[in-house]
Amino acid sequence: MKKTLVGMFGALCLSAALTGCSSAIAPQINPIPYYTYYPASLAVVTQAAERALPAAGMQFSGVKTVDARTTEVRGYTSSGDAILITLHSEGAAVTKFSAKIGLYGHLREVQEIEHWMGKYVGEAIARPN
Repeated sequence: MKKTLVGMFGALCLSAALTGCSSAIAPQINPIPYYTYYPASLAVVTQAAERALPAAGMQFSGVKTVDARTTEVRGYTSSGDAILITLHSEGAAVTKFSAKIGLYGHLREVQEIEHWMGKYVGEAIARPN
């Protein structure tokens, strides 16, 4: 019985230590997304996301095309938490934006990104061709 408890305690400590290391070394992604819709094409919203991260004081690290209707924009907050913005085309002129940042909610950071994205999408829509 005592050996079992010591073994379980050791495994629990090792698990906690490894979990702490992985979150300190590699930023994690929050499983609860925040989303909204923009009345613009995927290309316009992707460009807005690329510009919004630096404007919000965050670091833009790249864009990945998942498929013809989905793009991922990646970056980091000033504290090093990973940002994953998923943009999915819902039609010719509607794009769904969802964002996941770090281990916890980070609603304020997502709202800051969304503020700048709205500004840049609005400018692109208002601009004559």
